[in-house]
Amino acid sequence: MNTDSILNPTVFIGSFEFREPVTSLTDFMVGITCWIAVWYYHQNKNQGSDTWMYYRNYFLFFAIGMTSAAWLGHGFQAYISPKWKMIGWLCSLSGQLFLAQGSLLEISAFISESKSKIFRTLIYLQYAVFISLILIPATSSFKIPQIGSALALSGIVLPIQLFNFIKTRNKGSLLIVISIAYGLAPGYVYNNQISVNRWFNYHDISHVLVCVLMILMIFGTRKLALVNWKQSKRLLTIENN
Repeated sequence: MNTDSILNPTVFIGSFEFREPVTSLTDFMVGITCWIAVWYYHQNKNQGSDTWMYYRNYFLFFAIGMTSAAWLGHGFQAYISPKWKMIGWLCSLSGQLFLAQGSLLEISAFISESKSKIFRTLIYLQYAVFISLILIPATSSFKIPQIGSALALSGIVLPIQLFNFIKTRNKGSLLIVISIAYGLAPGYVYNNQISVNRWFNYHDISHVLVCVLMILMIFGTRKLALVNWKQSKRLLTIENN
């Protein structure tokens, strides 16, 4: 049972022990939002640019990760090892990897191949380091994916998308920049444990804020990929004529 005074009280359904019910459901709410994004991307798979696949996989890994976090990381913790939480952590970092790759592809026309290789190396190196830290028992904790995600977003995705917006004035990049800046809000709530009460604590509030963040990301990435697809189609039409 939960003994931490700030966690959701455990709920019993008959003999079944359901831990942190509100936290589980708000986590799953983020997962459902990401699954909707994956479904939308799949429905439009024939209309996307090269970046479409990267953004779809970004939401796919987050959908898997948040669904896993909801049930394996919180709701069913009475029956499984805490090590199962690593699934959510690994998926989170993998999602950020795809977002970074898609973002880099957005600016490939504006930078040299050598600079692109440098960025790719940094992206994969950052990913490998934090994945390793999660898999090593001595360093494995929720702080690792937190730090890894923050570095990937603020150190890689943010400057790339800002650069793309300056070059193209694409509002999709601007939305992603705004989303990353907004991402400070759930992080602040979580790290400072800002809670209303045990039934709506800092976990739950941050999950709701992350859900809004993912909605912004959906609109931002969709606008980028769809605009690129339209531009590619227009260029192809011109060449054929």
